[in-house]
Amino acid sequence: MLVAIGCFVVAWVVTGWMHSNAIRAEYLTPRPVLEEFPLTVVDDPAGRVVIERTAQTEREGVWGLESEIANAQVSTIVRIDDTTVERGLAPLAGTLQIGDEVRLHPDAYFGDPTVAHGLGFDDPRSPSDIGPNATWLVDGRRSTWIVFVHGRGIDRLSESLRVIPSLVEQGYPVLSITYRNDLGATANESGMRLWGLEEWNDLDAALSLASRKGARDVVIVGSGFGASIVSTFLHESQNIALVRGVIFDSPVLDLEGVARRWAEETGTPGVVSWLGRRLAAVRFGVDWDMLNQYERTDQFDVPILLMYGAEDPVTPPDEFTRFADAVPDLVETERFEQGGHTDLWNIDSTRYDDTIEQFLLDVVGPE
Repeated sequence: MLVAIGCFVVAWVVTGWMHSNAIRAEYLTPRPVLEEFPLTVVDDPAGRVVIERTAQTEREGVWGLESEIANAQVSTIVRIDDTTVERGLAPLAGTLQIGDEVRLHPDAYFGDPTVAHGLGFDDPRSPSDIGPNATWLVDGRRSTWIVFVHGRGIDRLSESLRVIPSLVEQGYPVLSITYRNDLGATANESGMRLWGLEEWNDLDAALSLASRKGARDVVIVGSGFGASIVSTFLHESQNIALVRGVIFDSPVLDLEGVARRWAEETGTPGVVSWLGRRLAAVRFGVDWDMLNQYERTDQFDVPILLMYGAEDPVTPPDEFTRFADAVPDLVETERFEQGGHTDLWNIDSTRYDDTIEQFLLDVVGPE
């Protein structure tokens, strides 16, 4: 009996250790948002492109389409058959050809603010506690700045290109930031993403930079993983007085809940995933409780616009409403029925931009 119990404990610890490694690989290892090119260009009629039909390629909206040497933007669906989708195509850089391996990308624009939109910008380095991080600064006439914190991926500075034109048109300077372990940013000692536990210091440094350059106050946009950084910043920073409001796009509000659901989807037994998360806390410094925003709702004290998709694969929609219901005086929600995770702009850019514009009018006021 004791031998059997001992064998069970050993097996439990070993599998738990392996699961903690899987957690590190899935959630804590910095990497590009997309790493493969799973699609092929089937045809390239003028102004259009034909690619394989998948759940992603048949979604309406505006998306980036890229190969290793070319970038374009796809939009209107012209035709769908059993195996292919034909969509409108706007080349951005290089030329896509029949047979090219490509991928759809949520960052619908390529390059930098000048390449994408013809907007001049500066690129000041934001000096965080461990070293400098790259930024883009598009100037504006207002004293309230928008600070954009991108989602998962070490190459996501370009995510802000979707919203910069609307914000600049309203007069807001926009500061798009990188944070530790990004391309163009300083690496931390562990080389791991910690979902805001360390990265909030980089946002803090960016706000200090904005203040030195003339920002009277700021509104922060946090997308996906970036929202987790923003939440921790709001709890920990001494710069909170600068913040007029926060915009969350598909926020990750409880990383442990995300990791638990992922384990269930991959068939990992509950007792193994529980131990794996405990071991990840010890081995990698993941403080699950600190990253559980449902347990920290009483620590939020600025207006929040929470935009989310009804088809978000990371966080169930009722989790967003649960958070909003816990802070009803601060949180305004906007639900996109066809939206997934951090692709709400892609699904309906007009509604997305208009919702942000109205929120900014409410919390900042007219010029």
